[in-house]
Amino acid sequence: MIHIAPGPVRGRLRAPASKSHLQRVLLAAALTPGQSRLRDIGASADGEACLGVIQALGARVERLEGGVRVTGGGPARGRTLDCGESGFCLRAASAVAALDAEGFTLRGHGSLATRPMDMVLEPLRQLGVSCVTQGGLQPIQVRGPLRGGRAEVDGRQSSQFLSGLLLALPRALGDTELSVPALRSGPYVRMTLAVLEAFGARVEAADDLSHFRIPGHQTYRPVDLSVEGDWSGAAFLLVAGAIAGDVVVEGLARESAQADRAVLEALAAAGADVAWEGQDLRARRSELRAFQFDATDCPDLFPPLAVLACHARGTSRILGAGRLRQKESDRAAALVSELTALGGTLAVVGDALEITGGPLAGGVVDPHNDHRMAMAGAVASLLSRDGVRMAGEGCVAKSYPEFFQALASLRGTP
Repeated sequence: MIHIAPGPVRGRLRAPASKSHLQRVLLAAALTPGQSRLRDIGASADGEACLGVIQALGARVERLEGGVRVTGGGPARGRTLDCGESGFCLRAASAVAALDAEGFTLRGHGSLATRPMDMVLEPLRQLGVSCVTQGGLQPIQVRGPLRGGRAEVDGRQSSQFLSGLLLALPRALGDTELSVPALRSGPYVRMTLAVLEAFGARVEAADDLSHFRIPGHQTYRPVDLSVEGDWSGAAFLLVAGAIAGDVVVEGLARESAQADRAVLEALAAAGADVAWEGQDLRARRSELRAFQFDATDCPDLFPPLAVLACHARGTSRILGAGRLRQKESDRAAALVSELTALGGTLAVVGDALEITGGPLAGGVVDPHNDHRMAMAGAVASLLSRDGVRMAGEGCVAKSYPEFFQALASLRGTP
């Protein structure tokens, strides 16, 4: 069990690599003949799982300083794809694997045992693929080839499978039209479209992302690019600066398509002192006020924004809490239980998480094996009376393995 003591933070550090951007780029590179150079990939567990998946799919991976060289288009090296605990990898790679006529079995671990996978079934079958799940859960068995055609995709639960289809369908045997009548998390789909554009793929998308036309028989072109800094992980650093000091975050793209860039809107609504300084983003402590923010399209912002709201005067409302039930934990319930245990005042009211600001006493946080809950508990400690004790903090390896070292560097401790 570790103890995070209260106290100010001050310093400069680089945002972690975006696992969302990385996994999309890796899957596209695996489908690309020739060599792609990917820089600044970080060391997240989800990224490592996706690297293993693309090698099983046939890509050759060469480790470089800070990155990898991926040679795509080779023969499969196995028929089981181990996606670790990455929901994106499991759902998206099911579409990429469906290009293959011999088939694959995709498996995951941890919370993926209970997270729904039924959204992959009907669209893949409509596009000519044999697909079986275990009662709507993993493992997923797919056997192609992905022929193209017309399909409707359920985007209400998640956009991850849709992103996988968009990555795979330019390589399908024929043209495809997709209808997506109820899409959530549209910004993540726009990130996928940006990755496809970088690899030279042509995809026609309606302005509201309700309809897509994807020509088949396309060939991707190799890329040399850096993985974006992660706005999801950076949100915790920015909140730490906004409530407890002065933090400068490097490596974030101002015009990123990442959904969690919207943390800037929430910070502004709370009256936080946040500003760009050249290419760096600085957050300094200021008096915070209650805010309302719709996180339906960026549910990963709930944990850092809940901590922000604990230190804002008045009652804040974060909308979209229904999106949190199928995360690594039941994140809405976990936020209420763990931040309440520290002295916070929180409740789920309809589809909103309501938080009334006030001093936190501190105490013990159970991260529920959820990387974002562990980071939220650590940031909540900074202005608490007694600090926070936590076991199981290693779960941050899923997205930000260096998080606790980064926090310690802001505290001026080794």
